[in-house]
Amino acid sequence: MKLKESDMPQITDDVIARVIELARLDPLAPGMAMHKHHLSRILEHFKVLSKVTVEGIDPTIHINPTPISLRDDKVLNWLSQEEALANTRVRTDEFFRAPSIHDEGD
Repeated sequence: MKLKESDMPQITDDVIARVIELARLDPLAPGMAMHKHHLSRILEHFKVLSKVTVEGIDPTIHINPTPISLRDDKVLNWLSQEEALANTRVRTDEFFRAPSIHDEGD
């Protein structure tokens, strides 16, 4: 499927702000202003790739034709629940709590 130029997303300040928020980056950290430039460059490369005709070309599943040998599934003794939760910051009974990554509106 070929993408038209109009289908390519634009990197706006709002997009950068959202990426910084989701990645929990410090917007005042050195080099943060360069992200818009870098992401725009990445999209430019995708624009070039979108012009390549791939009709009739099978997708590459593995680069190496050597078959992958899978191991047998085995039940192993892992940490107890108490050991696994020993270093958590916030714990509720047998669970640990982590900060939400979603906005309230999502």
